[in-house]
Amino acid sequence: MTSLEVDETELLKMYKLDTLNPTQWTDAEDVEGGAAGPSSAGILPDEPDALGLRQGLQSVTRNLPKDTRSQILLSSKAFDPKLYLSTLHPDATFADLSRAVQHLEDSIAQRSEALKVLVQDNFDRFVAVKATTDGVYREMKDGSGGPLRPDADYGVKELKDILAQASAKADQVFMPVLENNLKAAKLRSTLGVFERSRFFFNLPGSLGEAIAQERYDVALRDYKKGKYMLDSRPGQLLAFNTADGSAGNSKQQAQQKRVFKKVWDAVEATMMDMQEQLFALLREPKRGVEEQEQTIEVLLELDSREDPVSVFLESQHEHIRTLMRAAYDTHAARIQGTSTAAVNSLTSKGPKDQAKDVLACIRELTKQEQSYDRNLGAAGWKAIHELIKNLSETLAQTLPSFWRVCQKQLDGKLKSRVSAPATPQSRSWATESVENYVSLLSQFFNLTDVGVLARNPLSPVPEWVPSRTCSVTAAHYMRLTLSDLADAVNELAALNVGSTPSSLKSLLNNTRFAFTEVLCNLWQSDAKVFYMLEDWTLNPDEEATTLYLRDLATFHKSNARSAYFIAGGKEGSEPTTSKSSQHTVHSDFSARIKASFLDALYAFLDGLVHLAFSEFDPLDPSMTTSHKVVGDSRITLDVQELDTRILLSVTNLTHLSKTIIPALAKQFQEAFHVKMSEDLKTIEEVAQQLDEILFTDFVKRKGDAISEIFRKGILESGINWQAIPKPSEVHPFIYEALLSLVQVHAQVRSIAKPLVSRTISALVSELVKVILDAFNKITRFGMGGMLQATLEIEFLHQTLSQYISSSTESTLKEIYDTISRKYVRDTASASEADALQRELEGVKKTLVASRKATALEFLCFRR
Repeated sequence: MTSLEVDETELLKMYKLDTLNPTQWTDAEDVEGGAAGPSSAGILPDEPDALGLRQGLQSVTRNLPKDTRSQILLSSKAFDPKLYLSTLHPDATFADLSRAVQHLEDSIAQRSEALKVLVQDNFDRFVAVKATTDGVYREMKDGSGGPLRPDADYGVKELKDILAQASAKADQVFMPVLENNLKAAKLRSTLGVFERSRFFFNLPGSLGEAIAQERYDVALRDYKKGKYMLDSRPGQLLAFNTADGSAGNSKQQAQQKRVFKKVWDAVEATMMDMQEQLFALLREPKRGVEEQEQTIEVLLELDSREDPVSVFLESQHEHIRTLMRAAYDTHAARIQGTSTAAVNSLTSKGPKDQAKDVLACIRELTKQEQSYDRNLGAAGWKAIHELIKNLSETLAQTLPSFWRVCQKQLDGKLKSRVSAPATPQSRSWATESVENYVSLLSQFFNLTDVGVLARNPLSPVPEWVPSRTCSVTAAHYMRLTLSDLADAVNELAALNVGSTPSSLKSLLNNTRFAFTEVLCNLWQSDAKVFYMLEDWTLNPDEEATTLYLRDLATFHKSNARSAYFIAGGKEGSEPTTSKSSQHTVHSDFSARIKASFLDALYAFLDGLVHLAFSEFDPLDPSMTTSHKVVGDSRITLDVQELDTRILLSVTNLTHLSKTIIPALAKQFQEAFHVKMSEDLKTIEEVAQQLDEILFTDFVKRKGDAISEIFRKGILESGINWQAIPKPSEVHPFIYEALLSLVQVHAQVRSIAKPLVSRTISALVSELVKVILDAFNKITRFGMGGMLQATLEIEFLHQTLSQYISSSTESTLKEIYDTISRKYVRDTASASEADALQRELEGVKKTLVASRKATALEFLCFRR
């Protein structure tokens, strides 16, 4: 009895329980890390290795995850023997495992021996239990209510009923299974017979698996192998007794043929399905050319009913045509929609809006990162660019694979079963695809051969050009479009499909010329409204000129540069440094661009005159004046005044004709290799004429006012030139006229300092002519009148000596001669001559005094 006594603490510890009467089931893994404490973190320290390969498992299981430890505990319901071996004995050898098996058997034997000892030690208890059991049995059998009564079949009647029902149900459920099992046994028997021909009879299944996995080369290999076995050794496929003359031999052979036929029919059906699948793949347009070539090779090996090369080429040709037409129609409709929307939005816009758009483009030209997405017509240009890009990409992505297969067919690398006359068909299909591409673009851009257009005047703007677009915006998108088109043409021409390289080259050349004409038209159109950009902001780097000239040069240079690239100049190179003949722009292009270059310059010159004589109507309504910084002061110029606009226009015109135009022309000549010397002379002559118109208008208006002062002073102020006394001072009208000249001097100096000398010289030249004409209308001069006139003319002469030209000097001499000729002397004696000399000396003194008295007022006329 003492051997059965167990310490409760040890028992609880062994089964990892907290109490002898637990209320719920607790797995070992649930206890780990919980209330069991640190000792339950892994396998117990005193638990031995079940295989006997280790002394202890504490060090191995200490750092294992919780779920893993729960599966390697022998007492756990989740115990996994495989995990036990892989986790605790991953490096055990076969010999170790053999010893472990013996160890387990020994352990089981030891436990059986222990059980025998337990029975021997507790035999009296077993006897007592037997007696008790027999007593219970008698009560159950003999009692009136016992379950083991005879009438109740000794307690199993109900059980028999249940079992009978279960048996019937089992027959119903399991009989088909048993029958199938019988059939399976028969099949296994049959399969055993056909074991040596396993490959042949598994062939339909293996082919189906290979096809399902798209391993068509493997399916083809197995099919050929099976066909070889069927053709070369059919009698060896089955393990039948084929002794000659036996009655079973014929029967076996017949059976063999039926089996072969059934299997091979399944194989052929599978291969036909594979052929259908492969032909469907050939018609799949998105597959790579290498995959399609492999598919063609497989079909050629299968000796298919259709020629796979022809199927691929025909489907690919139709696919290319469909894609190109769909791409063209889609983008053409988008362009039309964009054009319609643009026309509706531009209905209320006028030249001023066009000028604002040009100004916005010029501002973009000065930025590092340029963007024209918000400019007029940008949406239309982007749609056109997308059309060219998408159409080019469509053909460039599909035609190379098509042509590659064509080339292999033509070179005999693909053993096509197509007849000889059909061979050129593939080449014509490829040519048709390229020609269709050329035709679609020619149709959209309404292209004409360069040789025809070059002989005619500049064509009007085509309908496909977005409305009101600026030349800078158009040039930007046309360059992008031509870049994509050139890449596509080069890629397609490299394929060398028939005669298409020449067609592609013509397409690119004609498109370049069409784009060049569009740029030339827009260039001239923008030049006509470019004067609206003038806001009369003075250029701090160039005296008496406006920033308008800088914008003009930027605009002209940008368009000339874009025209160079559009016409065929190499992108990325400087036009002025391109000397290679292969990058030289063709004369047809350069002639057209040169004409537009010059026409734009003439339009700019006309715009300067228009600016001078028209009221200032700025693009920015808040701007009405211009500012000029002189030292620390800021001078405001009112450009609403006609004089201010004319003076600035004259200086702008001078700077434009002398500096900007020659620089632009020099760059143009170097880029396009054309001569412009005669054109520059013509431009210079036109600039001089315009300058004369502007400057003469200013001088005439100012000169008329001052001339009127001289005319009235000489002829209408009541001076009797024949009877007035000797002079004592200069007449006031002379001061008034000179002060008017001082005002003109100040005005010109504040606006356009470089024009001061020219303006005063021109005014003086006109004034002395007026004075000469006035003195010619006086009949006679007395001595006093002669001396007075001489004093005033000499005062005028000396005061304005800095601005006296040679022609003016001649006119002054005529005035002196006129006064002298009309002077009437009283006598011709020597005393009269002496008196005249004395009077002249007095006049000189008066002249000197008058000059000193007016030195401050007329200080501006000194050198």
